[in-house]
Amino acid sequence: MGKEIFEKNLEAMEKWYPPFAELIRNGNYEKDGIETELEYSGDGELVFRVKAGERRLYLNGKRNVKKPIKIWVERMGEIHKYAPVFLLGAGSGEYLNAIIGHTHQTVNVVVYEPSAAIFLRMLEEVDLSEEISSRPIAFIVKGINETELEPVITKLISLETMEFLKQEIHPNYQELFPEELLGAVKKIEKRTGFLISNSKTGVLFSTHSAKNQILNMQYLCEGYNTKRLSDAIPHDVPAVLVSAGPSLNKNIQELKQAKHKAFILAVDTAVKPLIHAGILPDAFITIDTKKVVSLVETDAIKDVPVIAPVTANYEILKEQRGKKIFYYDGHILPCMAYMAAGKVFPEVSTGGSVACSGFSLLYKMGFRTIILVGQDLAYTGGKSHADGTFQQVMPKEDTSHMMRVKGNYEETLPTRWDFKVFRDWFNMYIEGAKKHRDMRVINATAGGAFIEHTELMELKDAIRETCQKEVDYGPYIERMEPEFNGEERSKVIAYIHSVPGELEEIRKDARKLQRFYRKIMNICKSGSMDTKAVAKLLKKVGKTAKTCESRHMYQMVSATMAVAEYIVKSESLYEKDTMEGSREVAVQGLKYSKMLEQCAVLLRDFAEENLMAIGQEQQREKE
Repeated sequence: MGKEIFEKNLEAMEKWYPPFAELIRNGNYEKDGIETELEYSGDGELVFRVKAGERRLYLNGKRNVKKPIKIWVERMGEIHKYAPVFLLGAGSGEYLNAIIGHTHQTVNVVVYEPSAAIFLRMLEEVDLSEEISSRPIAFIVKGINETELEPVITKLISLETMEFLKQEIHPNYQELFPEELLGAVKKIEKRTGFLISNSKTGVLFSTHSAKNQILNMQYLCEGYNTKRLSDAIPHDVPAVLVSAGPSLNKNIQELKQAKHKAFILAVDTAVKPLIHAGILPDAFITIDTKKVVSLVETDAIKDVPVIAPVTANYEILKEQRGKKIFYYDGHILPCMAYMAAGKVFPEVSTGGSVACSGFSLLYKMGFRTIILVGQDLAYTGGKSHADGTFQQVMPKEDTSHMMRVKGNYEETLPTRWDFKVFRDWFNMYIEGAKKHRDMRVINATAGGAFIEHTELMELKDAIRETCQKEVDYGPYIERMEPEFNGEERSKVIAYIHSVPGELEEIRKDARKLQRFYRKIMNICKSGSMDTKAVAKLLKKVGKTAKTCESRHMYQMVSATMAVAEYIVKSESLYEKDTMEGSREVAVQGLKYSKMLEQCAVLLRDFAEENLMAIGQEQQREKE
């Protein structure tokens, strides 16, 4: 049985990481002295008991395996779909299984195992083949491929993903492998430290999200949102979602027949090709915090409504004369502004791309027929995007190294990993949407990857069959009412004006934390370890941190200093009742609180400069 399970696991690994599976199959690894014994828990689950020297430790519950894992999963809470998750220790695979079951397929899971012996025993005894084959799990094992740890950390932790970083230690691994775990954690610290240490400005605008939110609040006050848009326009004609896949070049001219017979929503990247073809969309959608402005830099689009979350690139929104229509994307600042007026900010789901958000928007607006155009999600003809997007003629690329997926008109075609993630989102979202409402999704993309639960049809046929009624959306959108009346808008502005004060309170919290951590360092320097005093100070640290994290603006601050979560997590690695452990906690905590203060001050000053002027003209009119 052990050999059979071992082969199934290796075959599953070969799907994603053939070289790693080959190393194991050929025995190219260093052996260690860890002995793994097997027994069954009180609830009938396989338990790994590890013998290391004189110590024998259980890697999962002796009496109950499932309950501790359930509690652990609940403690982790919701994990962002693009989070890098590092599990330090593989154990018997139960905790890895829990992470896989608890997270979206787009989550990047890395397992670092300090013992090749434990890892190989897991492969022999536990069938993980289904879980491993369903998504790429990066296994880094000491003695096999440990040199890959740092490159993997560098690849997965970026300014954009740092705020979602999760780091979890398998039970009893801290006791068994303290040096190895600390080494892995320090590599993560090195990466996060590098990303945030370049300059104050770099720290503040590491994702551009904070900057955009603050600058776009003036437009949010105008009160246009996607629910108001939905209420203002008819839905008894199809909606056409125009994306910028390479096949758009093949059928873009046919879209002219849908004008005034469908609601044409373009993603930002598709704007220029449409304008060049003489087609003005009814609206366009943009979501990226750093979207290249030149993609929509054309006079013809200036009066077209733009749909966006408040985090979208301010430089794009400020150039638009048309209505700016917002939706909730999980950031608390605009949500709290709506709540101040007693309103609910309408939400749109996202699968990571602007096209995913556009599709979710059209579904939530109530359209029963949605036609997809240019939604290739693959390199049709060897190109990534349509001509006229990033370049007048997009170059053909070398796709020999890329994965291949089922095509609409080809058996398979090459695609990137992010395109595959977006396609998986469409598959999942359309399936769920159809369960809740009778709707039709026509894929009129003239190439590209196959999307499940859609009807494949040529665009001219889709338009001829479904676009039967004349509708000019311009006047409907022009007459759209804003969300806020005069009194409600005043409440929104009053909340916005309170933001710098909230950030100042976070700065004060940071200074308190610094005082507590310095006191801990002084105790350690004295040479006399007063564990009671340290415990008392750490209790104050916890209370102050909890107060700070409960403040509305903490989300924005923490997003600019994503290392914060790492530092808090990493404190669990150190023994607080030892001199060295307490000192390390204080050192890390001081780094965290100084960064917290720095970001709070920078955001406070930026908010004061750009938020306090909102509403002043309205106030002068009253006076």
